[in-house]
Amino acid sequence: MTTTVTPAPPRAARRACFAAFGIQGFTFASLITRLPTIKAEHDLSDYQVLLLLGGVAIASAVGSVITGYAAARFGSARVLRAALVGASVATLLVSLPDSVAGLVVAVCAYGLFVGQIDAAMNMQGVGIEDLYGRSIMVGFHGMWSLGAVIGGGYAALTLELGWSLLLSFAIVCAVGLALNAALLGGLLVVDPIDGRVDAGDHAPHAPHAPQVPWLPVLLLAVPTFVMWFLDSSISAWGGIYLVDGLSSTQSAAALAFTAYQAVLLLTRLVGDTVVRRIGPVRTVRISGLVAIVSMALVVAAPSVWVAIVGFGLLGAGLAMIPPLSFVAAGHLDADGGGQAVARVNVSNYVGYLVAAVAIATVAEQVSHRAMFVLPLLLSPVLFLMASRFAPRRSVRRAG
Repeated sequence: MTTTVTPAPPRAARRACFAAFGIQGFTFASLITRLPTIKAEHDLSDYQVLLLLGGVAIASAVGSVITGYAAARFGSARVLRAALVGASVATLLVSLPDSVAGLVVAVCAYGLFVGQIDAAMNMQGVGIEDLYGRSIMVGFHGMWSLGAVIGGGYAALTLELGWSLLLSFAIVCAVGLALNAALLGGLLVVDPIDGRVDAGDHAPHAPHAPQVPWLPVLLLAVPTFVMWFLDSSISAWGGIYLVDGLSSTQSAAALAFTAYQAVLLLTRLVGDTVVRRIGPVRTVRISGLVAIVSMALVVAAPSVWVAIVGFGLLGAGLAMIPPLSFVAAGHLDADGGGQAVARVNVSNYVGYLVAAVAIATVAEQVSHRAMFVLPLLLSPVLFLMASRFAPRRSVRRAG
């Protein structure tokens, strides 16, 4: 008779994963909230901003796909730590170019690392949740939001103080590298073949062919795409909308992103409890309704502060979608290798790319005031496709 021993919850891995999400949120927010400054310093048109964001999105999608295979070979922990180093350094590089071409190269390098980070840290998160046996994934994304709130506040402060991009991003780079070295040593180390958790590093075996059902992944990717389309609308274009459409100051525009991330954080603090009580499908349906209302408020906003309230409310509507989509994707992966997580994560960058094209086109051809009409029209998809987030069979993670 075989005796099954239930391992203790991997608390060290959970703490390290919290740190990884926080570093990523802080770095991303510190960079994206300075987009209006980058636009002004390089005298970029809305179409040039579109090309910039499009390059980042494509590079990130490539990075995510690469991670699906690299994690099976080396483990998601190693991929995650290396990519976080790359993203921290790339953030500093964004402040250096004098030409638009150099700027594109720097931000695309950042995007490549971001794609790797997003896929690898969510592989870690789903794996740790499976070992705990209860919903904890929303909490990881809550840590991302906390990092983003700190990063957005930091960006607003540096704008008020008149700091250069070089000084601002040098500090972001230093913080990211220091936290990586100090806090990420406990990440989950998993054998990429049989899912056995080790206490330390080891040499993985050769990877086997992934078994990923494409249709369920694609159907899950559709509402995930819409979520990231809406998120991109706020993250990349919210500040430009307020500055060019509602005549806001740049510091107030940075606060719009911070308000969005702050409500994301507050929602995610109670998110795991909500999921345990009402389930992922009802959670997504309610989230979809909130997203519809918030986008309508942004589109109809008569003033800057009403729009900021709408952006904040949207944070409540979108907060739960990413963690629940990654959990659902992780349980579609027949061999536990993280391939489904990496592929659903691509919808993140497709959403950013399509949003960049659509919103820049509307801004140039119609007006900046009309930038958020298309996000409003897409928001009902979250409500209508909530059933794709229904719980499915669990697998042991192979990160």
